Amino acid sequence: MKKVLLLTLLACILGACGQQVNENSNNTSYEGKHEGIIVKIEKPDGEGNPYKGSYYMLVVSDVENINITDKSEEELITLAQENDGAFYIVNPDMYEDLDLDIGTQIVLYYNGQGDSDPPVREAGKIDVVH
Repeated sequence: MKKVLLLTLLACILGACGQQVNENSNNTSYEGKHEGIIVKIEKPDGEGNPYKGSYYMLVVSDVENINITDKSEEELITLAQENDGAFYIVNPDMYEDLDLDIGTQIVLYYNGQGDSDPPVREAGKIDVVH
């Protein structure tokens, strides 16, 4: 009887540990979250570029009342520096699946960033805001 009770208890404990691991693996956490509007998109293809094939997007917060279509690249970068903007490296599959374009409002989730101003971050997840 003691062996049956011990085996049942052991099975319950191991089962609970297995469920905890599965729950944690489904909840990917990110270091940061950024909501903004895409103001510039590039696809760098230069030789030696570590992000060749990926998309390079400039996303800026709080620009709903600003016309971004008539801005130069320098003006967009200044706008990003003043309004919590950042460059994001986005893999092609994620970019094409979401059909991203300039003017689209998105929420990006990322881990880490470069020291530039505006910073460069790698997008881990993107949600389109409708």
